[in-house]
Amino acid sequence: MLMAIDELDQGSGVSGIAVANKLGFHPAFITTQTKKLEQLEFLIRATSPDDARFLQISLTPKVRTEIAKLSDKRQAVNSTILNGLDEESLVYLNKRLNAIAKNSRLASQKLSLGLL
Repeated sequence: MLMAIDELDQGSGVSGIAVANKLGFHPAFITTQTKKLEQLEFLIRATSPDDARFLQISLTPKVRTEIAKLSDKRQAVNSTILNGLDEESLVYLNKRLNAIAKNSRLASQKLSLGLL
């Protein structure tokens, strides 16, 4: 969630709905989790200047610094993991993984309905 906030924030914070959409979670889940992260001083939740009904979420400077430190390591790990895969292979792999995720959700729904 912290990484999503970091990626989405353009300097004035990001809405919980935007974070929920990026991660595929329900906005209520994002609300409860961001409250916990705020208590841990990982992020700041402030009223939106455009609409007081909404909050803008942003990372604390300390967390932003820590994420920046980890960025180089993450890039090195990703390069090692994806070594030898060209762009076309990555696109193919992502399509197949998305299909598996979609089918998994469908199977879960069928199981809960007793259809499987």
